[in-house]
Amino acid sequence: MLTSYFRLAIRTFLKNKIPFLINLIGMSIALGCCITAYVNSQYAAEFDSMQENAANIYRIGFWQKSKDHSYPYGVTPMPVGNLIRETLGEGEQVIQYISKGAQFRIGDDMFQSRFMYVDPIFTKIFSIDLLHGTLDLKDKSQILISDKLAKTYYNSLDVVGQPLTQIISGMPRDYVVSGVYKAFPFNSSFTSDLITSYDNYFEDIREKAKVENDWSRWTTTFLYLNGSTPIASINTQLANYIQTQNEARPDLMASEFYVEPFIGMASRAQKQRNQGHWMNMPLPPAAVVAPFAMAGLLLLVACFNFMNNAIAVAGNRLKEIGIRKVIGGRRKELILQFLSETFIFCFFSMLLSLVLAEYFTAGWNSIWAGLEIKIRYADNMVLFIVLGALLLFTALLAGGYSAFYISSFKPIQVLKGTTQLGGGNLLTKSLLVFQFSISLAAVIFALAFYTNSKFQKEYDLGYSYNNVVQVPLDNPQQFEQLKNVLATNSKISSISGSQHHIYTSSYTAAIRAENQIEKEVDVLNVGDHYFETVNVRLIAGREFGVDRSSDMEESIIVNEEFTRVFNLGADAVGKRMMMNDSIPIYIVGVVIDVYLRALFEPLAPVAFRYVPVENYNYLIASTTPAQLIEVNGEIKKAWQELYPTMLYTGKLMEQDMVMVLEHFDSVVLLYTFLGIVAIIMSVSGLYSLVSLNLQKRTKEFGIRKILGASLSHMTLQASQLFLIIMVVSFVVGSLMGTIMVNGLMSTVWEYYEAINVQVISMAIIILFIIAMATIGFKILKVTKANPVDSLRYE
Repeated sequence: MLTSYFRLAIRTFLKNKIPFLINLIGMSIALGCCITAYVNSQYAAEFDSMQENAANIYRIGFWQKSKDHSYPYGVTPMPVGNLIRETLGEGEQVIQYISKGAQFRIGDDMFQSRFMYVDPIFTKIFSIDLLHGTLDLKDKSQILISDKLAKTYYNSLDVVGQPLTQIISGMPRDYVVSGVYKAFPFNSSFTSDLITSYDNYFEDIREKAKVENDWSRWTTTFLYLNGSTPIASINTQLANYIQTQNEARPDLMASEFYVEPFIGMASRAQKQRNQGHWMNMPLPPAAVVAPFAMAGLLLLVACFNFMNNAIAVAGNRLKEIGIRKVIGGRRKELILQFLSETFIFCFFSMLLSLVLAEYFTAGWNSIWAGLEIKIRYADNMVLFIVLGALLLFTALLAGGYSAFYISSFKPIQVLKGTTQLGGGNLLTKSLLVFQFSISLAAVIFALAFYTNSKFQKEYDLGYSYNNVVQVPLDNPQQFEQLKNVLATNSKISSISGSQHHIYTSSYTAAIRAENQIEKEVDVLNVGDHYFETVNVRLIAGREFGVDRSSDMEESIIVNEEFTRVFNLGADAVGKRMMMNDSIPIYIVGVVIDVYLRALFEPLAPVAFRYVPVENYNYLIASTTPAQLIEVNGEIKKAWQELYPTMLYTGKLMEQDMVMVLEHFDSVVLLYTFLGIVAIIMSVSGLYSLVSLNLQKRTKEFGIRKILGASLSHMTLQASQLFLIIMVVSFVVGSLMGTIMVNGLMSTVWEYYEAINVQVISMAIIILFIIAMATIGFKILKVTKANPVDSLRYE
């Protein structure tokens, strides 16, 4: 019986090749998207799941609270680790961790990478998959590297004993590779390719004791607890250190320490915007939910399209159904046959979708930097269960209604020819409305992200980022040396230095005005000519005076939002403020609004402070956009001549911004692709419905034509139903697209261009033209047919 069902299914598919292929491709794409969405969500759910001791690991942090906000910091002062270590029970551990960028040399290759400095116990508490050598870090001359780095620079995994050099301010520090581990996945808090002993963080070991007792220096502090020491007692002990820390860092005062579990740490850090989370973060929630939403809607379109086409195809099988019933065929056998055909179709679609899903996952990875999701079969039994459930659900949804509907016909009426399939029943029309609504929503998504891409690229962020080169400095002396070399370069219009830089680094401070309004403010310490170099425009007051010591001690320049937040009015210049309750400062200038975090977060009050050259961490140079790449190359050349043993790490300021904006372009392509697929399937379903409807009215149109009805009149009569369906679809789709797009964008960006009439109108016009072309083609074919043939057919 199953064999006969299979043969009947194949025969039916071959007789209806075009509808079958359209449905097969559409269903495969929809299932491929569902598989990709599931793998993506599984990847996000497994964040840090490789850590076997996660239930016993905790992190110490502190809260910085102000009048309006509370900010968590996932770091602690360096002395805290040793103080807590003395009070822990047997078997319990303190693990200190610092991750920072560093330069390395292997042979003739120089590169920059993240370097993890950890207590030796780290490799015993945290799960690391050792491939070669040992994980022991007691010897400070040894270093652990990932298999990815080993393959890249050694072209081998067995590299134990090989030399590796770290470059610190141009001076080498030699290590020996003692172990090779499997690289941490992207869904892990740890992503570094190099690990060494915590003691190596201190460039001069003689300074270690001094630095470790410095309450103004920070580190990430983990605890491994086995229950011997209650967390409440640790919190009590930590409370004793608040005053000491605040005295050491009056610019970053803590209200309380906290101990949080490692499980869920990364998600909380993302949700709470942890200011001291020196580790990797999971995908944002929108990047997990959005693929599921789009895949689910696309699957519904594919199922409903198959349902409409199945009913249309069944119109040519009515006699077969009637004869089978007359000779004793039972309804449940017919239901089983039609469901089997649907299951076979869905099975083929699933096979094709597994191939497409490989490409979809690769495309999704390209949208998110560093993401590396892939479909695993060998060790992923849950995936097979999900695939089976998805196949069964799809087959029942796509074929359930048509199977029960078609099998319900009376054999006598079928053989007499009085039974006709409904092309205009409520369910069929509702399904088509739903299909076109989703198609319109998909088109709205694509157009909305396109317009927002343009909106964000043209938005005035308060500074210029497309003509600036930023060069991180290893020490302040490099600024003067590099500046002197670049001073004769006519292509460079301005050079400045800074301790912090827009969109790269800043810090927060509590500032109180004389009217007692107190707020947390983003602060950047900058040097001479910084505003000119990055094109931050002054609108009131003055800039910092060159080498003016009073400006370094007590002056700030603020943005417009600062004056609004503190209700300073138009005469903000000269107003006295208090910084962290201890430092009196005066406003000497006001600049236009500066968006430090692009358009992801609300515009915030920003203050700039003046610092001398010895505090510079960056050299900033500006030129024209046309000469930007050329100037960067010339700065690189100058750097290599001055520091031949050091890697040049300068980059275009726009690289960070373009990376953000490129997500828009990728998302536009994604939704354009999904929109095209949804439109093709919807048009296929519309064509089937039009065919069914006109098939019932063949005789009517023949009579109308004989009686002299014009072509335009018959076209209008034939298309009235579909015009109503289109209007309803446009209303529903517009509402759906508007709500979904605005909802999604509001979770990612603070400032975006909401859906407007222009976007909706353009989407409706695109879909209307395609739909009318489909309807018109079929109606024109029927209305131009010879009426004699139509009446003979009836």
